[in-house]
Amino acid sequence: MKKGLIITLPKSDLVTEYLSYFSEEIVSEAENKDVDLKRLTENEVNKDNFEKVLSKLDYNFIVFNGHGTSTSIKGHKEEILVEEGNNEIILKDRIIFARSCESGASLGIASVTKSKGCFIGYEMPFVFYADGNWDSIPGKDEVARLFLEPSNLVAISILKGHTAKEAHETAKRQTIKNIKKALRMEPQDAYFVVPGLWNNYESQVLHGNPKIDLNSV
Repeated sequence: MKKGLIITLPKSDLVTEYLSYFSEEIVSEAENKDVDLKRLTENEVNKDNFEKVLSKLDYNFIVFNGHGTSTSIKGHKEEILVEEGNNEIILKDRIIFARSCESGASLGIASVTKSKGCFIGYEMPFVFYADGNWDSIPGKDEVARLFLEPSNLVAISILKGHTAKEAHETAKRQTIKNIKKALRMEPQDAYFVVPGLWNNYESQVLHGNPKIDLNSV
């Protein structure tokens, strides 16, 4: 296994468009740290290609963006990439961050069974809201940033050399800061934003080895 990052960037609906757009901050951090990087974009994010790339590169860090269930992580057009009871063994001994609904529940646990790796994800749906005025320019969407900035910090912290536990805790601290910021919003906006952020705080989980870092190859 080699030090490096594989990141999935599907774009088949508004949700995955936003996740992929904000993931460019993760890509930039990898480039700044000279971490070997493989981006899988749009149609490249399918099961056969993902498994082929992972087998060839054998990188130790994977960031997933996309939809999910308690037992699966999906790619472009919701094609299943990893599924419990099928191919979760490919995640063994790696650092996994899955920004996908519920995959931290059952799949996350299964992926670290008899593994030196870790899985950071969400055991409930990952929630974010967006300002419809910025659908075509997600980077200017400050509502979405409240949700996606903290989750980005999981991957960014790993790329900076922090342990899985440190990355997990950094993201959760930023979520609390953003909750406090959201409480100063107009009441009708805070009504939606604050519970959504709290949901992400509560559902973000770390399974497996909390001490693993990017140099643990």
